[in-house]
Amino acid sequence: MRRANRRNWQGKVWVVVGLVLIAVVLGIYQKGLAPMRAVRTQAVSIAKKKAGVQSVSAFYWDKQRDSYVTVAGTTKNKQKVYVLIRQKTGHMDVLRQANGISMQEAEAEAIKSFAPKKIISVGLSIRKQKVVWDIGYRSKSGKLGYVTYDFKNGDQLFAVANL
Repeated sequence: MRRANRRNWQGKVWVVVGLVLIAVVLGIYQKGLAPMRAVRTQAVSIAKKKAGVQSVSAFYWDKQRDSYVTVAGTTKNKQKVYVLIRQKTGHMDVLRQANGISMQEAEAEAIKSFAPKKIISVGLSIRKQKVVWDIGYRSKSGKLGYVTYDFKNGDQLFAVANL
């Protein structure tokens, strides 16, 4: 009888320890995401107040050179736009999505050209007065790569492979 009670008690201890570990891991994960959530919330607020965005469809954060956050959304006039905000200065550009290539088109071009194992990051940025899509990827050999496409016409402007 005592052995049965001891096994039952030990089983409950392991369940409690497991639940505590899961709670700790989830807490660390949530704390790690807090800066991303704060930046996203601030960017969405700016896009809604200053650019008239009513519904948000996507959020991008490009930290390649100068840090830019982008909110993709629709205005009250049903116009699809990207609101590109430079983090350091708060300077904002509003771009009509129809005036350039989409994130999906930029990703498709990167996949066609470089056949990556995984796309790691995608974001809009400004380089030399041009709006560009920056795409980071991991190659099939495990190396990192990076490619930049012109937003307006989809031309490849820069690429680095096998980092």
